[in-house]
Amino acid sequence: MKVSIVIAAHNAAATLGECLAAVENQSYTDREVIVVDDGSTDATPEIARKFPVTLIQQPKSGPATARNAGGRIASGDVIAFTDSDCVPHNDWVSRLVEGFDEGVGAVGGTYGIANSASLLARIIHNEIRSRHAEFGYEVDFLGSYNLAVKRDVFNAMNGFDENFGAASGEDNDLSYRIHDAGHALRYAPAAVVDHYHPERLAPYLRAQMRHGFWRMKLYAKHPRRSGGDQYAGTVELACTSLVFLLLLTVLLFPWPLIAGIPFGLAICIVFWRSVLAGHLTASTRDLRMLLAAPVLLLRDMARGIGLVRGVWHFLVLRRTTA
Repeated sequence: MKVSIVIAAHNAAATLGECLAAVENQSYTDREVIVVDDGSTDATPEIARKFPVTLIQQPKSGPATARNAGGRIASGDVIAFTDSDCVPHNDWVSRLVEGFDEGVGAVGGTYGIANSASLLARIIHNEIRSRHAEFGYEVDFLGSYNLAVKRDVFNAMNGFDENFGAASGEDNDLSYRIHDAGHALRYAPAAVVDHYHPERLAPYLRAQMRHGFWRMKLYAKHPRRSGGDQYAGTVELACTSLVFLLLLTVLLFPWPLIAGIPFGLAICIVFWRSVLAGHLTASTRDLRMLLAAPVLLLRDMARGIGLVRGVWHFLVLRRTTA
């Protein structure tokens, strides 16, 4: 089974070399590597040319478009996707391939952490891993940072939806469409890529605001998925939704302030995030994980603001892209 590895990259000079070195060192040998430079203004294409890869260069169009460009020229039976800020383990491709059997359309793995010296990166990583710990063998969502799709299935889905113009929601959408077409999605926890998580709070929160915005595009397209999936579970969605309701209450109906509705919503969010921070602290035995509570509360606020913007943009104005 030949595997085509597709890596979309935009201004990834800081991490692409390490990513491609890890891909070159894969134990699985029947492979090709395709790098799609999505309008980089740094040394990304020069770094890619140092490795035995096929390089595509295009104007900046977003990760969905970039991955589709790589998928169109892929010759493998399976197309594997990872990100330019990820460092796959040596057996990454082998572990993904092991997950395919009759009826399986896609296989995905999990995160390791490439920058564990950063406290913020560790908080983000441990929170994600706590969600992955709840995954079963069969799932309804796989992230594109660590994803393998049968090429015929990928083509039948017409790849990623390019109306998702940012790195948010496009992998949920592809997962839902593959699942709804009757193909199984399999979780392979032994397939690991170490990820460079954000190390600064402000860029992280801007990204979370973007996630909230594009989440409304996702729910407009898949309304029955608005209750969440196995990755964004009930508590996760509830916290963001409560922030969304809190913002709407304050913006549209200031009179309930007297009744303490926003205060009650805020108490619920603080409680849930404190419980999660306590769980992360206990599981890692690192008291600094208690700082996850304020970090996650700020993240909920950023996503809530993004949701408000997304409701206006995608539901009120009925636009299909940004």
